[in-house]
Amino acid sequence: MSESPRLRVLALFDERGAHRYASLAGPLLSRLVGLELDLDVGGRLAGQRAVLIAADQPPEQAEQVDHFLRAGGGVVALHGTLNAWAAAGWAPGEPGPETELLLRPVPGHPLTDRLDPELRVQDELFLSDPPPPDATVLLTAPWHYGERVVAFSQPVGAGRLVHMGLGHGPATWSSDLFARLVFRALRHAAGLEAAPTLGVGLLGYGAIGREHATSISDVPGFELRGVCDRLPERREQARAAFGVDVHVDSQTLLSDPGVDLVVVGVPPVAHAGACLEALAAGKHVICEKPFALRVEECDQVLAAASAAERAVTVYQSRRWDPDFVALRAAIAEDAIGEPFYMESFIGGFSHPCSYWHSHQPISGGTIYDWGSHYFDWMLTLFPQPVTSVSAVAHKRVWHDVSNSDQVRVDVGFEGGAQASFMQSDIAAALKPKWYLLGTRGALVGDWRQEAVKSRAWTGDLVEEVLAPSESPAEVTLHLPDGTRSRLGQAPRARHGFYRNLADHLLLGERLAVPAAEARRNVAVMEAATRSIAAGQAIEVRA
Repeated sequence: MSESPRLRVLALFDERGAHRYASLAGPLLSRLVGLELDLDVGGRLAGQRAVLIAADQPPEQAEQVDHFLRAGGGVVALHGTLNAWAAAGWAPGEPGPETELLLRPVPGHPLTDRLDPELRVQDELFLSDPPPPDATVLLTAPWHYGERVVAFSQPVGAGRLVHMGLGHGPATWSSDLFARLVFRALRHAAGLEAAPTLGVGLLGYGAIGREHATSISDVPGFELRGVCDRLPERREQARAAFGVDVHVDSQTLLSDPGVDLVVVGVPPVAHAGACLEALAAGKHVICEKPFALRVEECDQVLAAASAAERAVTVYQSRRWDPDFVALRAAIAEDAIGEPFYMESFIGGFSHPCSYWHSHQPISGGTIYDWGSHYFDWMLTLFPQPVTSVSAVAHKRVWHDVSNSDQVRVDVGFEGGAQASFMQSDIAAALKPKWYLLGTRGALVGDWRQEAVKSRAWTGDLVEEVLAPSESPAEVTLHLPDGTRSRLGQAPRARHGFYRNLADHLLLGERLAVPAAEARRNVAVMEAATRSIAAGQAIEVRA
């Protein structure tokens, strides 16, 4: 979503040497499709702004590319290309054995902004001498109690060369990380730097307002510039915690030229209207989940965003939950074959809160609460079209709130796959968080019972028992032969949603949560609400 023009790139992948780069390049090219660049593989140099080269021998058009570089063009040389083409007056030397490398981005450069402090890739490391004296080091890797350079940028004549010593085999070329690094290197080589820092305003500072404000303050490329809330105590909390301007009236926030992006954090019934106001003011928008209560409202927001040429996304932050990341990765790696049946559950036996979350006219009802996350998970794992939705609700115990005590939603997909979601405040026994069957295995997410232990000033033991939803589930892979293995879970990516959004808005990288995907969640939840009212299944296409 960056304001830069599309980048025209000539890709030269040599097939003559030991690595056969042209045969390796397919996964990389497919990952670059849809980004703000036009790739010409093996074409002509005329009209290009950058060249991407991977070669074991002097590349074709080497003389023309050298002239292009020195005249002001950008070149990205992958793997051992500079051993064959002496454009930098430097060569990477001989590689070590293929192994897992721990890449360390050098902070403070557009190519490395918002990357994790340590990145893992299966590749080989060129054991070269130090880079040229006028080079800017971008990536390093530890090696035998030292630090070796993996990537650097260097001026060559009037142009810019980026050496990235990665690309030995299929593991690298099929990596999402490699594609991100190559895309950023091409932009940098061509002189397309990141857009300026974007100012962010919070429209509503409720229970999750501090989480948004902290992420915005911590992520390079964003700056918190305003908070609007009707309640004076919330405004004071925001001012005290973040030293930010506060507003009573949304229009004063929306009219601030220093605010480029607005986070809509008002109750769900007001989501669509607030999004439309922000878009009309020329702002990009993050909408809290759920996107809206009706598909019609989602479509109005999407149309307004398109007309205003502004980005809209929805805060589906639980896509970064470690248990879901592990579950999704196992499916992507074909651990259970084709998924065809799923049950999901959240709940317990406890009195609902008395806030607006429990009042259906404002919240949308029980389905829109945890369902906003669970249907997002479900529809991410089952991307095929939804064909039917059937739902049942119970009102049996908690009569002081208008939300249902329990809901169950069954979703049918094109091709016959089935998935269900159940949320209950009257469940004295818990079902698994996820129960997912595939054609060659199953994945089960079991709740953990955790407690935080401390000591009172008297010395007595104090145990705070966590709700099951406050801990990642233990996800186990079950195979037909009876084998069971627990999936490892990496730590949660810090500020994953906001880092991705900054990469999208500032660099043009792919958006992790397109609003059209959140619209699909709303389509299912709205159909479920209609099914409860009608007492029958609803045909739907979503």
